[in-house]
Amino acid sequence: MCLFLTNCSKTPLEKVLKDIEENHPKTITLSDYTNFKWDEVWLISGSIGGRYIILMREQNIDVKKVERPKRKYGKYQEHSDAVVYVYNKKVVYYEFPPDNRDREFSPLGFVEPFPLLDFNLERGQIIIVSSNNSVCEVKHRTLIPIKPIKNYEFMDEKLK
Repeated sequence: MCLFLTNCSKTPLEKVLKDIEENHPKTITLSDYTNFKWDEVWLISGSIGGRYIILMREQNIDVKKVERPKRKYGKYQEHSDAVVYVYNKKVVYYEFPPDNRDREFSPLGFVEPFPLLDFNLERGQIIIVSSNNSVCEVKHRTLIPIKPIKNYEFMDEKLK
């Protein structure tokens, strides 16, 4: 349905980042930055892969595969937050918060990626937010969901 969004000019989170940089809002509503339907968004901190996909399938969500983000030179990043949009129990789009992956170099070589936009999640934490109430408080470049509908913690250990 909307999986082609990666070819559009900006992803929803890139639009959020631009708005934060230009307008400095105190809050944002995630659903204002998407042009597709979604019921809930899963904010996942961990190495996205089989374990998290199994959890989503256990919740009766139709998810085929979520590719981890690649670093330069084709290497996968071990840990990254993922943002997975779900509509009618089916993954319709996913993205990773913008980072400096393609922008930062030092005289000594590649600099480790750091997020340009963050959800302030602990490793292994999953927060689920409803599209009907996707308001987030903005603290610099950190988004903090105000009314999440579910919060899982320590999932890296629980999903081993």
